[in-house]
Amino acid sequence: MPFAVRFLRYRGRVLPRQGVANRQPRSGALRAKQFYDEELRRHVRCAPGRPGDALTLLDVRLIAMSPQAFTLVGMERCAGAEYAQSWLVSHVA
Repeated sequence: MPFAVRFLRYRGRVLPRQGVANRQPRSGALRAKQFYDEELRRHVRCAPGRPGDALTLLDVRLIAMSPQAFTLVGMERCAGAEYAQSWLVSHVA
């Protein structure tokens, strides 16, 4: 099932609402799995993107859900640093 993902943060900082709405969402299948993360030295729940894609959310949690969309929160890893990230996810028709 295809989903559209809009990032609500950039490097841990909240993006302005208008900036989120004006950006093109990323779309594709959305999955969740658990794996052992060598950097964190523990198991994490992850919403992985495609291989080579930066679209991966670590320690993923569902915090809000409606018939139109849901919000996932977690961490993203960029250049060896981890930042808070939130995704607004909706169904692609």
